[in-house]
Amino acid sequence: MKYSSEELLKRIKELEAELKSLKKYGLVWDKEHTKEDVVLKCEKSIPILVQDDSKKLLFGEDNNILIEGDNYHALTALNMIGKESVDVIYIDPPYNTGHEDFIYNDNFINEDDGFRHSKWLSFMQKRLILSKELLSKKGVIFISIDDNENSNLRLLCDSIFGRNNFLSCFLWEKNPNPTFLNKDVRDTHEYILCYCKNQLFFDGLFYDYPDAKGDKDAPFQNKGNPVRTLLIRKEFADFIFGNKNEKIHVEEGKYGNVELHDGFDILNGKALSDFRISGTFRMTQEYLDNANDNGQRIIFKTNKLSPRLQYTSKGKKFAPKKHIDSSFGTTQIGNNDLKKLGVIGFEYPKPVSLIKYIVSLFDNKNSIVLDFFAGSGTTGQAVLELNEEDGGHRKFILCTNNENNICSDVTYPRLKTVITGIRADGSKYSEGIPSNLYYFKTDFIDDNKNTEQAKYNLVEKVDSLLCIKEDIFEEKERNDFSSHYVNGNKHLFIYNDYFNEEKFKVFKETVLNCDGEKTVYIYSSDNNLDESLIEGEKVILKPIPSKIYEIYKEIVEEIKRGVQ
Repeated sequence: MKYSSEELLKRIKELEAELKSLKKYGLVWDKEHTKEDVVLKCEKSIPILVQDDSKKLLFGEDNNILIEGDNYHALTALNMIGKESVDVIYIDPPYNTGHEDFIYNDNFINEDDGFRHSKWLSFMQKRLILSKELLSKKGVIFISIDDNENSNLRLLCDSIFGRNNFLSCFLWEKNPNPTFLNKDVRDTHEYILCYCKNQLFFDGLFYDYPDAKGDKDAPFQNKGNPVRTLLIRKEFADFIFGNKNEKIHVEEGKYGNVELHDGFDILNGKALSDFRISGTFRMTQEYLDNANDNGQRIIFKTNKLSPRLQYTSKGKKFAPKKHIDSSFGTTQIGNNDLKKLGVIGFEYPKPVSLIKYIVSLFDNKNSIVLDFFAGSGTTGQAVLELNEEDGGHRKFILCTNNENNICSDVTYPRLKTVITGIRADGSKYSEGIPSNLYYFKTDFIDDNKNTEQAKYNLVEKVDSLLCIKEDIFEEKERNDFSSHYVNGNKHLFIYNDYFNEEKFKVFKETVLNCDGEKTVYIYSSDNNLDESLIEGEKVILKPIPSKIYEIYKEIVEEIKRGVQ
């Protein structure tokens, strides 16, 4: 970039000011001086989302959302109506390897770009700040990354989410047996950074361990600990060996990796007396007793010649391990997941089993899950399958651009196949997983210098945002001054015109003649409403679009101040 003398002097003063204000510890990088095109666009025009009815899928009760467009644009729009509405965020951003996997301002970034890391940090900072605003007070974010930006991302997240809200840097064993070498070290792992929104409200991460299959997987044992002897209370021990119809007496002695004391009898898979075992365990007697009191059981699942221990989670859940081994999925399994769906055109998708595990760590089966680097849509499939397995009603919001037709040719077909059970070629994939999917595209409307006109421009296009906010999508009626959407016995009414006595009378009658819960949005230029306009049972009045417009303006001001 060439500067005039005046511009150069101004730039020197700016750099001097930056040097004086630099923090003594933390992440410092060359901030951008040419903003991203999409950021400039959001400063000058109001971002909105527009529903594409031709791609909606209605096969269940839970409503899920797929957004085609730039994620900065989508996050800005979602912030206008949904602050603190998301419980779990999982993202798999570009790793910035230098091999043109990262686009900044429509240009691929390669390893020769001296500002490669700075551009990536600026790119990520803006999106993470917006995503933090969407997280609920109890919310948590997971971010996949590798060695190229892991250390930088950790410091960036410390500055955005706060060091006190750092939970873990999980190690995922993506490939236990790599066939290639990364310099002198075999590349077997990636990282998953995890932060909560606020430790004061966060309830913790918990994992319900599945039945283990022997010593390797059983969380009950840990060969690295000193030998201990544990008392096993008969009411908490189950045995799956021998003839359950007979009474079996087991002698004292060593069986496999444990040693049995106080010879005991077993009848119908239940111990008839308390007994002790010696071996290497990950817990103290106090911990075991507490686990038993909270519903945990110990299972001896083998024949009596080689008993092993298993741990089942029928009560209290346990904190996850830092190391996520390959049993939760590998890169090869991620590729196979896509092949089974008959979807091609995307490299290195994360395995569904890994994302199911991550989402399940947030102990709420009704959570809202956001992925704004959705790629092939693994997160969506994971949420759907997890709901099917545990009866949950989680919902997802996915956002991905349509570069190389990824959203239309990969993400959408994948989700459609999982929901319907039918592949794009018409062949059967599964029985399907009942759920709904609504497809949105990003768009802009003019932020007119006349504020009143800008608000009116917004109110004409605000329906999709309000449908997302209220989780009510099905259009029942629309005219030139109002619209009506339904979801079961829930109704969304939008009056989008200046007050006109005759038009409003018709609108009011429509609202009052409906049964069920009614959320009614009415145009207001100053964010105030006379609650007596519509009085009725189960009617909630809300003004539009002033508050939405104000939030948009707040975001723009933060952009201009360099907060984003």
